[in-house]
Amino acid sequence: MSVVSATNLISLRLQTQLKRSLNDLGDVYKRLGSGLRINSGADDPAGLALADKLKNEGRLLSVASRNANDGLSYTSSADAGLEEITTLLSRMSELANQGANSLYTITQRSALQTQFEALGSEIVRVANVAQFNGFDSLNNSSDRVIQVGISADASSRITLPSVTAGLGDLGIGTGSTLTYSLTGASIADSMSAAQLAITALTSAIDQVALRRGTVGAAADRLRSAINNISVMRENALAAESQVRDVDVAESVAQLTKLQVLEKSQLALMAQANQDSSLVLKLLGAG
Repeated sequence: MSVVSATNLISLRLQTQLKRSLNDLGDVYKRLGSGLRINSGADDPAGLALADKLKNEGRLLSVASRNANDGLSYTSSADAGLEEITTLLSRMSELANQGANSLYTITQRSALQTQFEALGSEIVRVANVAQFNGFDSLNNSSDRVIQVGISADASSRITLPSVTAGLGDLGIGTGSTLTYSLTGASIADSMSAAQLAITALTSAIDQVALRRGTVGAAADRLRSAINNISVMRENALAAESQVRDVDVAESVAQLTKLQVLEKSQLALMAQANQDSSLVLKLLGAG
């Protein structure tokens, strides 16, 4: 090996390698410190784009899950109202059965009628107050659309059919007024009226049961959607983690390697700088 005085080539090469090692070491420290493999677009442009896409999907799925749960709460409100209306109709049917019995006086039938009308008024009230977030669940004439996906496609939506449960909808009245009565001009007329009420109330109970089935089917769809969304969100976040997050074991191994390399390069640079003193000795000897 020749000895030159102008340039210490070995030291320069070692400095270049040391700079690279220090840069690599800084990247490893940054990854371990942040817990992320990708801290900027320069680290992995394609990976960053994919990770951001997966992150956005995860956030949209979280919103979709909340939407579906809101829809489930809406159906729960409707079902609870329908359940109460079924109870009221059943009690009205019991009163009608009593009225169909001839062993009640006109005065006693008036008492039955008072309770009968009160129960009818309560059906109207329940149908009007059943709401979720200010939206009627038993007094609406339009469908409710629930966004349960992350796109604008029809497959990302579930439609909740409109449900109405007023007196007119059930065929036992108009508006807030009952069509049927338990009283008449005579006991015989009262019995006939009660018998008509029994038939109408039986049909009304069947109508409510059909509506509860419709609401229940919609609730089942929403529960299924929530379960599916949960799995999709978990997969999206797991995939994002695979792309974005740092592999700690791999980075620690790389850190150890770079630390050893850094120390060896510093030692070699010191040796190379010492070797340059040979030039001075040779010049002095001359």
